[in-house]
Amino acid sequence: MSDRTTAIGLGNPDRADDGAGIQIVLKWKARLKKRAFCENEISAEEAVMKGLEDPSVGTFLFVDAADFKGRPGEMRLFDSGEACLIQSAFSTHKVPLDLLFGMIIARGKKAFLLGIQPGSVEWLGEKSKPVQETIHRLELLTRR
Repeated sequence: MSDRTTAIGLGNPDRADDGAGIQIVLKWKARLKKRAFCENEISAEEAVMKGLEDPSVGTFLFVDAADFKGRPGEMRLFDSGEACLIQSAFSTHKVPLDLLFGMIIARGKKAFLLGIQPGSVEWLGEKSKPVQETIHRLELLTRR
């Protein structure tokens, strides 16, 4: 099995920092091409199904704002066993991440959540400065 990664950006862009996952993966799309999806374009379930059908995809990386009690803008990588522990109260996902992770693991593939601690999830609010800086740092990764 290959270690090609599919990235899935999650969140609600109308809720300030909750849109960080989508914004990050949109920036990665140029490099990842057909292996980068944002839930404002396609549902997370559809993105997972596409990746499960592709034998070259070995890893799924979900990117989302996640309240893990860190500092605003802080990032943490959670594996499939840890991701269900940080389900947030402001989740907008139709299908819970632990269910998607279970489907992925059952097919012998890996799943991770790159969580970004939000500073604000205010409706129609601006992204906080620490989250904007994290988005910028993650964007730079695709330029290498």
